[in-house]
Amino acid sequence: HTFGTARRCHPEAALRCGQGRPRDGGGAGGGWSASMGSKEFQARKRQILTSLDRSPKGSIDAPIVEFMGWLNEQPNVVTTSSCSGRISIFLGSSDPSDSKGGEWLIVSHETLPDASAAWSKLQQDLAARDPASLMGTLVTFLLEPFVLHAECADTETAQKILAIARETGFRESGISLGKRRVMVQVRTMALRLEAPVYIDGKALTSEDHFGALLALANTRLIENERRINRLWDRLRDGLALAQADEEDDEEPWVLACPQTLARGVKLAVEARGWMDTSRKMLPIGGGASGHAAEEEEQPQEGPPRIGVPLTAAGAAAMQAEAVAWAAAPESGGAVSSSSPPTPSVHESAKCKKAKKEAEVADLAALWRMGDILELLRSTALPGKARPAQHGASSEGSAGDVLSSICRAVSEAHGLLKPQEAQELPLHPLLAELQTMNRLQWRGDVALLPRGSLCSELWDRLAHAVQKLSGGLWEAVRVSLGARLLARQKEILVDSEVRSGAVEVLAGSGSGWVVVPGPKNVRYALDVTRCMFSEGNAAEKARVAEWQVQGETILDMYTGIGFWTLPLLAAGASRVVACEWNPDAVEALRRGLRLLGPEVEARCEVFAGDNRRPEVRAASAGQCHRVMLGLIPDSRDGFSNAVASLRAEGGTLHVHWNVRSDEEEATARAVADELQAMFRRDRGSSWCCEVAAVQRIKWFAPRVRHVRIDVRCTPASA
Repeated sequence: HTFGTARRCHPEAALRCGQGRPRDGGGAGGGWSASMGSKEFQARKRQILTSLDRSPKGSIDAPIVEFMGWLNEQPNVVTTSSCSGRISIFLGSSDPSDSKGGEWLIVSHETLPDASAAWSKLQQDLAARDPASLMGTLVTFLLEPFVLHAECADTETAQKILAIARETGFRESGISLGKRRVMVQVRTMALRLEAPVYIDGKALTSEDHFGALLALANTRLIENERRINRLWDRLRDGLALAQADEEDDEEPWVLACPQTLARGVKLAVEARGWMDTSRKMLPIGGGASGHAAEEEEQPQEGPPRIGVPLTAAGAAAMQAEAVAWAAAPESGGAVSSSSPPTPSVHESAKCKKAKKEAEVADLAALWRMGDILELLRSTALPGKARPAQHGASSEGSAGDVLSSICRAVSEAHGLLKPQEAQELPLHPLLAELQTMNRLQWRGDVALLPRGSLCSELWDRLAHAVQKLSGGLWEAVRVSLGARLLARQKEILVDSEVRSGAVEVLAGSGSGWVVVPGPKNVRYALDVTRCMFSEGNAAEKARVAEWQVQGETILDMYTGIGFWTLPLLAAGASRVVACEWNPDAVEALRRGLRLLGPEVEARCEVFAGDNRRPEVRAASAGQCHRVMLGLIPDSRDGFSNAVASLRAEGGTLHVHWNVRSDEEEATARAVADELQAMFRRDRGSSWCCEVAAVQRIKWFAPRVRHVRIDVRCTPASA
């Protein structure tokens, strides 16, 4: 998915490199037909997202992983190639007619702060080569900004993206119309930098000049990142409004199924990413009248049916897949290679729920049965209430928050002397605010986006105003009604203990806040010392709905209580919680106190290493299930997890980072590994089977964070 080839491309040709997929080219005369169907686009989108990345790197650039993941979740868009922007040094031919071949000597999608190290690496690389091989070569220093290719379902979507791209600084963007495809290209040449540094193996520049080039490239790469963030922020609003306009006159989609199958169908829909989490799942009537209906459902007779809310994209994808389901022969629960893993299926639509935990339904098998699933439009499912945010300005719209910040900045700027005001113009500051990503809240702490409002101009204004009043950031904090104003920083993912990453700019008091969770759970944390992931919100809500009344559960990697608190709120009789980060342990204890003394008494906290004997003694042979929530994998906890399950067996919820095309194989490998450990430690009769695989979020390019539910039982059970 990453732009880049083994040869050096001219800037114009670079837009066509991508992943090597054939495209329909041409301009307006290419013969594009407006009659292309949504089903055809969704089928092609599925094929693009599941096919291998054909770029040399083989993955999406890390700075834009989340952006590309979000863009591909939009119903009318699929990305085909992208590059986050990069600093590079390329060795190629000095003959302009020979563009084949070449070699990248240095490539970085992040800034390179050490110019001396980069210069030394370049010199050492060239010195190690045969001087004769360098004759006729040119070494070029390059700064290449962000570029994106995306296919759109229609020209309206492409035009919306194009307009936003040009407004956010990507002036050279455009649209290509092929016979059956609409492509939008997002790019800018304004930030591009290109300079020759060696020819025929001889330096054309000095180390000082190279350092100046690199400093300029670093500055442009930072600006490139800001433009990307502005683009993403504007697309969030623009595409959401466009989608809302399209759907205003149509009722939302619902997948109806028998009540006895509802849980399994919901799990299958969630696994495919089709679930509309903004609406509730509730009964909608009885009976079934066929597979799909564009009109409103009619009153029906029969057993109760449950409505599972689908997104518009999910409904379109299901209709496209239904064609293949109907044509495929029945195969006892087999699924297509493009489907997410569904380890177990319902043998009959009339089966009764025999287990407390539902299995993941095989939608293809149920669809072929003819009268089980019904795809229809309905307003019967109400929306979910959103938790309120804290802070005086947080209840207002994004525009109100922006207006408050702009007013505070303008008033602070008005305190400057005329000469200072002329040297620090207000207009570019306000212009940057207009394109800044949205503010986030943690309790009563307002968080500015990472990398925002931190240029030299902002630093100079803050320094100048600090001498005249309470300070620029204090004025912004007061305007927002926040207790603290902070700026988000990069989280050090390689650290064994992931602590908070924020820079406090203004305000007083500690970083402790309370953030609402599911089932009246309230998470307590110090934002300066503990990390809080908003990407796990849906998973927290799912865990809170598990039927765990009367169960004993071991949570081996508790953190601030991401899973422990919802499990206790759901009725678990005892949770053994293990955590070795002392800051997270303190946050966990505060969160437990917020649930009340009765709930707090049901949790036993072990601070420190979860592999020590005291943990095993407190949990061995007593647990109905074990939470193994460490990523990239939870293998270190397997030994204690195996020892913890009751003699009757139970479930291990194993969190893992897996390649998107290896989810099913990885889940089976995890189950096999656990089964071998059970048979070694607890007897040869134990069996482990994959009960479900739940996708949680993207972790890295083509790498998902998933939860693998492994059901472990002895033969006697």
